[in-house]
Amino acid sequence: MAGVDTERAPDDLPADSAAGGFRPISNPATGETIQFTAVPADDGDVLRFNWHSKPGGAITEHVHPYQEERFTIVSGEARFTLGSEERIVGAGETLVVPAGARHSEANPGLIEIVGVVELRPALRSREMHEAFAGLATEGKTTPRGAPKNPLQLGATLWRFRRENRVTSPPAWVQNLVIPPLAALAKVCGVDGYRARWDSRVAAQERPSRA
Repeated sequence: MAGVDTERAPDDLPADSAAGGFRPISNPATGETIQFTAVPADDGDVLRFNWHSKPGGAITEHVHPYQEERFTIVSGEARFTLGSEERIVGAGETLVVPAGARHSEANPGLIEIVGVVELRPALRSREMHEAFAGLATEGKTTPRGAPKNPLQLGATLWRFRRENRVTSPPAWVQNLVIPPLAALAKVCGVDGYRARWDSRVAAQERPSRA
């Protein structure tokens, strides 16, 4: 497949070096549950997490402008698209998506997908996943996972613009609409990320700003 490197998964999956420090987080909009197992302080500039995708779960098409994303499937089969190409990745396989490549993922099967995902460089992807999962869990997103509140949409998409960009609407529309929304959100005190979404176990012991 052009632009994607597919290889056999290693026999030993990445060690869960940080799993004890993070609670699992779920995103009902995408059908995912993840738990971070390595953050930059533990393993260079990589974010790694255990990934579960329930049957019917799906992640809409998007790009990571500056990051490579690596999916290692442990069990189940994931259906990926890269541009107009489709790839089924099963247990024991790894799919590497280069930075800037349009891609999506779905679980059309009857069993849960279990895998390990890595993002290099990490940037602020931990906070991004926490934010979208937090908003979805609170019922504040559309079925596709976008924040319903326009100000929250602007604040969150702008904050994580280096980590993730959706492909619809077109980039020029997003560049026209998102910055003004983000600026207005700042004036109104709407943050793109909130402390209550922090999945670090220690963070749950601290007061959380609403």
